[in-house]
Amino acid sequence: MKRLLKQFQLYILLMFFWMILNGNTDFKVLVYGTVFSVLIIKMTYHVMFELDDDILKLPPAWRFIWFGLIVVVSIIKASILHVLRIIKKENSYTTFEVELTTKNIVIITLIANAITLTPGTITINVSDQTLFVVGFSKHPDDVEEMKAEIIGYQKPFIYRRR
Repeated sequence: MKRLLKQFQLYILLMFFWMILNGNTDFKVLVYGTVFSVLIIKMTYHVMFELDDDILKLPPAWRFIWFGLIVVVSIIKASILHVLRIIKKENSYTTFEVELTTKNIVIITLIANAITLTPGTITINVSDQTLFVVGFSKHPDDVEEMKAEIIGYQKPFIYRRR
């Protein structure tokens, strides 16, 4: 029963992102999303649901949805800023490091991919909890803002223990 619940949570997460990335929710999109989501769940079944929990620990699906919303807002904001940079013909960039607090490799990979999806930034390397990022910046303050935003990506996955 626990595996079935986890599969359903993964299905909901995949469908959520499928609908956001497609931009609409007509019948055709829902059918294709369901087919591809079920195929992905079947192809990753062994890794996701049969291996020991210590090998691959995933947070609940709602945390991924929260993360997705943060990334979508960040992409929209960065897209607007990047268009302005192009109009102003600004093309200076900086390489910098961001130290994450999470040790979960799945979360680190998600954050690295989210950085690369965001216009004006690219993750060039990952070493343990450190991300090496190239970002367009005019001032050193821009780098600090990018670092703060990247560190904020892990917020949905930081658990507060009481």
